[in-house]
Amino acid sequence: MFAHRGWCAIKKEKNMKKLMIVGVLTALASGCITNMRNDGGDSDLKPTIVRDVAYEKYEVSDKPVTATEQKIGVLPFRWHNMFTVGGMSKHYADNFEDRGNIQESVLLAKSGAYALACEQAKCDSLVGVRYDVTYKWYYFWNEATVTVTGYPAKLTGVEFKKANLAPCAK
Repeated sequence: MFAHRGWCAIKKEKNMKKLMIVGVLTALASGCITNMRNDGGDSDLKPTIVRDVAYEKYEVSDKPVTATEQKIGVLPFRWHNMFTVGGMSKHYADNFEDRGNIQESVLLAKSGAYALACEQAKCDSLVGVRYDVTYKWYYFWNEATVTVTGYPAKLTGVEFKKANLAPCAK
């Protein structure tokens, strides 16, 4: 049965095998899930909904903490990279909401440095944060090195106050 197949049938079968291999490899390569730990950064400590009725109490240290993070973006586009690699942080801080025109590797390096500083000081947040950013762009990759310095702050409690709501107009 297979001895009588023509050359076109064999070529189609080889092309179909190549297509299936490419499809399986694409599904395997794009199916990875990244799990990132969140140390709070800013958004968990100051939720928008209860900002005027819940006030956070912090204990701020008088000794600053410093941490450095480096990220390398491969195949950089305008603000995004094909992928970003490197760094010492095992997780990112959730302290960025509006990235604006900041390049992705700089954003991830800032977040990683913030998370490293919080982890190093065993604190919930940093107060008086100062970032020192060095960004180098090349044709096929970019490097972002960020050093963050700030005072460690630990959340000691939350004080609830009654909101001053204006009466409804009739």
